[in-house]
Amino acid sequence: MKTLILATIVALGFVLPPPAFAVTRAEDIATTIMLRGYICGGKAVSNITETQDSTGNKTVTATCPNGQRYRIDVSRDGRVVVRPIQ
Repeated sequence: MKTLILATIVALGFVLPPPAFAVTRAEDIATTIMLRGYICGGKAVSNITETQDSTGNKTVTATCPNGQRYRIDVSRDGRVVVRPIQ
C-alpha cells in the first residue's frame, strides 16, 4: 500500500505543473537593467522611484547592489531605454 501511495505521488509530480515563481518589482527592474547590457551586481535593486507624465511615459530610477544608479524610461508604447546616472 505504501508503495502505491509513493508511486502515485511521484506520478503526480510529473503531471502537475511546477509552482510559479513570484518576481518582485525590485527583481524585475534589476533584470531589465541587466538585459539591456548593464552590470547591476545583484538580483534586486533598491531606492526605486517612479514618475509618470501626462502622456503616459514613465521614468523609474533605481540603485543596484553595486552602487550604480540607473534611469529607466518606459514610453507609453512600451519602448524601454536604460541609462546609467552619473
